[in-house]
Amino acid sequence: MATKTSPKQGADHPENTSEASLESGVEQTFPASDPVAATTSQGSRAERPEAMMEKHGSKPTPCDDGVTLSMRFPDSETAKLALEAAVREGPIDRRCAEIALDDDRVMMRLEVPRADRERLDGLLRKHGAMEA
Repeated sequence: MATKTSPKQGADHPENTSEASLESGVEQTFPASDPVAATTSQGSRAERPEAMMEKHGSKPTPCDDGVTLSMRFPDSETAKLALEAAVREGPIDRRCAEIALDDDRVMMRLEVPRADRERLDGLLRKHGAMEA
C-alpha cells in the first residue's frame, strides 16, 4: 500500500506557499517587476494604470518630416487587423491612425515619418490594404 505524503513547503510547490512568504511567490518568475503587494490597500502595481495611459483624445507630437499614408480596405475588420499589425510590427503610435467609413469604403489614414512610409505601406498591403 502506498504511503500518502504531504506536499512540502517551498519553491517546488508554490501553490502551498503561504502569503507571508512573498519571496517564494516571486522566485523563478520573469519579469519580477510587479510582485504581489503585501497589503490589499496598495494593490499590486507601484503606479496607477490611469497615470500610465495617455489622455483620451490626445495626439502625439507630430514629427517634422511626417507624411500622411492613406489606404483603402475591403472591410472594417481587415482595417482593424492591419492597424494592429502596424502598431505591433511598425511600431507606430495607435493615436497616429484613423479608420473612417467613406461612403462604402473603409479608409485608414496614418501619420508616419517620411523614412518609414515605404516600409509601412508594404506592411499594410501585406494585410489587405489597397491604394486609396
